[in-house]
Amino acid sequence: MRVRGRPPKFGRPGQLLALTLPEDVVSRLKNIHPDPAWAIVSLVESTRDGRRRQRVARPKIELARLSGRRNLIVVDPHSFRSVPGVAVIPVAAGRAFLALDNGKGAVDLELAILDRLDDSKTEPSERKELSTLRDHVREWRRSRRYRFSTRSIIIVERAPGRARRRSPADRSR
Repeated sequence: MRVRGRPPKFGRPGQLLALTLPEDVVSRLKNIHPDPAWAIVSLVESTRDGRRRQRVARPKIELARLSGRRNLIVVDPHSFRSVPGVAVIPVAAGRAFLALDNGKGAVDLELAILDRLDDSKTEPSERKELSTLRDHVREWRRSRRYRFSTRSIIIVERAPGRARRRSPADRSR
């Protein structure tokens, strides 16, 4: 049976809290993540009983299962920032999925990676990560286990400028 409704924001049950924080704290949280709730969760998850906990090393590139046979290419957002035509969409602390420009597919992703690798301005550390991503994409594309399909996502961004009155949809967050 398929569960209906919006999936949990953090991948597990949550609780709505109303907080009043100093503006400088909110500003610092937004430096960690644009969504202050994600920033708070990231900070809490990075500590345990006031001590730094051992982090389990996550692969910088992986396929994350959505449902059934569907997967997303998930990456460490700090490693992949500047591939032309590819947006890195944060979904959790240290995790993001790749979204291509409208009408683009797996071959376009591979070509964009190759173009970035050919760019003389690409740093050696970024070049290493891009090479690994290229290898994974090529392997998945050539494999009989996977089939690529393109879907559109809708991203709603706040317009720059003065603060606007919050809509009812915004107030529910």
